[in-house]
Amino acid sequence: MDGRPTTARRWTLVRSAAVGLLATATDLAALCLLVQALGLAPALANVPALAAGLAVQFFGNKSFAFRDRSRALARQGAQFALVEAGALALNALGFHLLVTLTPVSYPAARVVTQALVYFGWSFPLWGLVFRTPQPQEGT
Repeated sequence: MDGRPTTARRWTLVRSAAVGLLATATDLAALCLLVQALGLAPALANVPALAAGLAVQFFGNKSFAFRDRSRALARQGAQFALVEAGALALNALGFHLLVTLTPVSYPAARVVTQALVYFGWSFPLWGLVFRTPQPQEGT
């Protein structure tokens, strides 16, 4: 192995990125609804909006991106929750720093922070959570 991603891994990333876009749209819509319609401060609306996107991430990545059909929902859910606990902390910290220390708007802060956390933390670890058997070379 030369360390480069396989074609299958690249397509998993493309599908996962599509799920991520849907999850981000869900999160951003929830964030805007909580801030604009309910009058919450962005910092207070932050975590509930992330939770909405999290549900989309789990089910979308399990079934669509990684094409995992196993019935290990409890185990995978627990592992996914651990990965996302770290992602939640990283997203919350990044969002907080951007909205309090920079002139970046809260929607832009959300998108930038989530992209960094997704590529640097979540996707690599989800590959361990949703392990799909790989065909053996030469078989």
